[in-house]
Amino acid sequence: MSWYKTMSANRQTVFEAIDANYANLSKTHRRIADFFKKNYDQAVFMTAAKLADKLSTSESTVVRFATAIGFSGYPQMQQNLRESIKTILTTRQKIATQLEPETFEGSLHQSFNRDLNDVRSTLDHLDVSTIHEIASGIQQSKHVYLLGMRSSKILVDYLDFYLSFLHKNVVSFHHGVADHFDQIINLEPGDLVIVVSFPRYAAITLDLAKIIKAQGNPVYAITDSPEAPINEYADKSIFATYSIDSFIDSHVAPMTLINALITAVAYDNLAEADKKFQRLEEIWDRHHVYI
Repeated sequence: MSWYKTMSANRQTVFEAIDANYANLSKTHRRIADFFKKNYDQAVFMTAAKLADKLSTSESTVVRFATAIGFSGYPQMQQNLRESIKTILTTRQKIATQLEPETFEGSLHQSFNRDLNDVRSTLDHLDVSTIHEIASGIQQSKHVYLLGMRSSKILVDYLDFYLSFLHKNVVSFHHGVADHFDQIINLEPGDLVIVVSFPRYAAITLDLAKIIKAQGNPVYAITDSPEAPINEYADKSIFATYSIDSFIDSHVAPMTLINALITAVAYDNLAEADKKFQRLEEIWDRHHVYI
């Protein structure tokens, strides 16, 4: 399958590792390998113990399978699988698996813990210097264009709302009479584009980013990993951990990263930001915007 090769050139996917080692695997390990290739949408969510029970083998055999195809252990293999298939796992497949938790309360705890872990992982891998460089680029640009499709558009709207307080020319690509390709012609030298792209990656986002890059405008990406396809067209990228173990596209970690970026933009020019918010507060008070 063409989507087997979704990782960077120096990292094998689980499927490539299986193919490379299949001839040397034991009979039991081949059964595990076959299950992974045919039922990846189930395997991606299964613990070693659960997979062992499914295939009527031992947990230690499953763990040894992971090392036999070149991984340090089952967790690393499963993480690789998640990265490999996140672009093709459908909402229907995810919701079918999401219905498996033993209790309703358990599913709620699972949802909270997933988001907490994603935020922690994002913080652990935070690239402060790149955030600072992107914040500086935003401050220096004539216009900041924001691009994101499908559920990533939610993040674009969020970024647009707050960034507009700090930069006078923030523009979101939008649906309307003119399509996105028509809007690209408005880009001028000195403008930059921030692209928000999370799985499942929208094809039109990549098409537009390719054109924008060819025009010579800087492209900054907010995405989930160095393997994300948008990085091919991005001058700079920052990453927020994205878990696929829910049919809902959780944007908790991406929003946390966007909050950090907005904070960095404000921090670069605290005096000006303070003046703007003071004027805004006066306007809000005058027009009774808030209770």
